[in-house]
Amino acid sequence: MNSRVYTGFTEHARLDPVLHRFRNSITFYAFDLSELPALADEVTGFAFNRFSALSLRESDYLDSASESLQEKLQPWIAKLDLPSPPDRITLVTCLRWLGKVFNPVSFYLLETEAEGLVGLIAEVNNTFGDRHLYAVPLEKESGIHQQNHVKEFHVSPFNDLTGSYRFTVRQQGDELYIGVDLYRKGAKILEAWIEGTGKPFTAGTVWKNQLRHPLRPWLTFPRIIWQAIFLKFKHKLPIHKRIKPDHPHTIRRAP
Repeated sequence: MNSRVYTGFTEHARLDPVLHRFRNSITFYAFDLSELPALADEVTGFAFNRFSALSLRESDYLDSASESLQEKLQPWIAKLDLPSPPDRITLVTCLRWLGKVFNPVSFYLLETEAEGLVGLIAEVNNTFGDRHLYAVPLEKESGIHQQNHVKEFHVSPFNDLTGSYRFTVRQQGDELYIGVDLYRKGAKILEAWIEGTGKPFTAGTVWKNQLRHPLRPWLTFPRIIWQAIFLKFKHKLPIHKRIKPDHPHTIRRAP
């Protein structure tokens, strides 16, 4: 099996107009999409498309269609204009824990047997209930896969819509790093990344980690709100109101 459970950190560093950095422990998962049904049969306490203590539901991702994730991804993979279809799609995400989850961003890593990692699709959710997809072809240099993409979607109330993201993926053995940095007028103003060490997705590794850190899956949203309060009241950053999304790649829009 290729699927993994990762323990590590997520870190955000705001570099302009003020310096503000925070780092939190995190558990995340990398699922080979073709393995999900088998994992649900083999790993006690994990379910696919039904309730269990830990679960993954295809309806939580992409649009509301009843198709599989592989089927729903096809139009977005086509936007990348890859030389050949990916042989493996890996979803990097957090799981539902007792029915609850909030994923600020999930990543679909696209690999071919001939070239390895060739692209990613980033699925970004903001706290307003909007969802946007970035389809990004990746270029490899010195073992690091990177690519830039113009910013199209309102996420933080402390940033407007100007600028471009630089997506970075680094895989070395059991280590995985995915970074999304925001640039404006050639200057980096925000760094954000997840990194962790992976182990096989088995009942032993999953539950050893989950029982050791039972509250981690529920802390993401409160941590976002806490950091927003900190930026507003300590650093007194101006607020950029949510713009009603109209980009065609915003696939879910809150009222």
